[in-house]
Amino acid sequence: MYNQGLFKDWVPKPVMLLLILAYLFPILIVGGIYTANFSEMMSDLAIYSEYLSFANYASFIGMGTALPLLLRFKMRFRSKELMITSLSIIALCSVVIATTDSPYVIIFSNFVIGFFKIIAIIEFVLPLLFILSPDGDRTKFYTIFYPLSITTAQLSSYLFAKIAYNLEWESVYLVMAIIMLVLVLISVIFMHDLRFSRKLPLYQIDLLSMLLFVVSFFLLTYVFVFAKQQDWFASPYIQGATIGFIVTFAVFLWTQKGVKRPFMPLTIFKKKNFIQGLILMMGLGMFLASATIQNTFTVGILRYNSLTNNLLNYAMVPGIILGAIYARKWYAKRLPTKFLIISGMLFYTSHFIMMYFLISPEVDIYYLMVPSILRGMGMVILFISIWFYTLDGFDMAETLAVASLAIVVRSMVSVAFAGAIYSWLFYKLQVQGLVNIADKLDAVSLSPYRGGGLAVYGRSRIQAVLTASKTLYGYSIIASIMLMIYTLALRFEKTHYRRLILVRKLLKGESVKGYNARVKENTVESISSGTGAVAV
Repeated sequence: MYNQGLFKDWVPKPVMLLLILAYLFPILIVGGIYTANFSEMMSDLAIYSEYLSFANYASFIGMGTALPLLLRFKMRFRSKELMITSLSIIALCSVVIATTDSPYVIIFSNFVIGFFKIIAIIEFVLPLLFILSPDGDRTKFYTIFYPLSITTAQLSSYLFAKIAYNLEWESVYLVMAIIMLVLVLISVIFMHDLRFSRKLPLYQIDLLSMLLFVVSFFLLTYVFVFAKQQDWFASPYIQGATIGFIVTFAVFLWTQKGVKRPFMPLTIFKKKNFIQGLILMMGLGMFLASATIQNTFTVGILRYNSLTNNLLNYAMVPGIILGAIYARKWYAKRLPTKFLIISGMLFYTSHFIMMYFLISPEVDIYYLMVPSILRGMGMVILFISIWFYTLDGFDMAETLAVASLAIVVRSMVSVAFAGAIYSWLFYKLQVQGLVNIADKLDAVSLSPYRGGGLAVYGRSRIQAVLTASKTLYGYSIIASIMLMIYTLALRFEKTHYRRLILVRKLLKGESVKGYNARVKENTVESISSGTGAVAV
């Protein structure tokens, strides 16, 4: 006997829905690195910030590694077994992170948390997909799930910062470990013991390809994260890691051609929307990584503590809700996805423009609320539209492989690459700013009797950080405009030959009577399409 649900038959339907939400919220926010406590964790462990950034990206590599295997796990194990195992391992890894001082243990634990977190999430995403979108319209699901997950992450960051501020950063991991164990107990009581479908053995899993996938992206993460610290390609470690990534990823792609069940079928690279979607995700990384500029400004110049700084995340919530409504209305009217993506970029560019003019030594926090709302709108619109476009037109087996690479590119490669560029540019601009200020100083200015010395250096450093932040926002505005122009030039839908014939007839002055109606009908039908996909 099979049961494709999650809970036992005696559980009432309303209670099932409450249980799904009770599982979903903690699983969405649990992780190996909580950015709200990043600085406290780094200073307490006395390690480079690059190690914690590496650990954060390792969790996304773990998610990407698990996604192609989800159907195999689903057919082999019961939902109850998957949930109990996943939640227990996440709780164990959380305790390990809270008690260790080794950065390598933290990195490995983050990878494991990411691997099992995506297994647990998918168990509840699939029921939600049918609840929120019974007709199979993915846009309805995306416009609810993404705002929900992003809002949960923003609100939880302030909560975690408050816990760490009042107690210790380790307390956050212990609290989440306890919550995971409570969910394990709930799983034992309420989840059924039946299988999803016919039991299939775990054989012919391409373990070599899986290992190459993990190693290649770990090497790429090392290059992006440690590039500034190691002085980019002047370091033999960066050179070796770059060559190692190219070799291992090339071998990974080559091995996919000779196996019966490839870890990632190469046919997905033949879809134009997938390739264009990955490029747009690289652009999305620039928008997401720009948060480092604001954090440097608010913490380094305005002297906000972690609580006040994370309070700005609350201002993003109204923007996230407005962006979700905007995207839902857009898809309801069957408007082109291309212009939805451009509108999301436009909101983010408006955020950059406002921050550019707000950079100053003294800014009230209320002036930063409107830019945060615009940032929230741009973020949720781009998450929904780019993910929908990238995964459009794939069957379920291909969708998991596409989602595997897409989540690694969206959350690790793009953000790490853009973060490395931002970090390098900020360092260079700050040094250049200090050099420009030093040119105007003389012995009188540096005299300790006239308020010089270290006081001059402090004021000069603040001015250099302000100048660098403003310049980076200017560069971001230019890059955003270029990205919007590139997106506008892309062809999202298939070539409309009837429309081309219409244009040719108009140029030749021939009659087009009765032709406009057929062109308009075909255009409306081709604006949006797509069947089942995975939201991560």
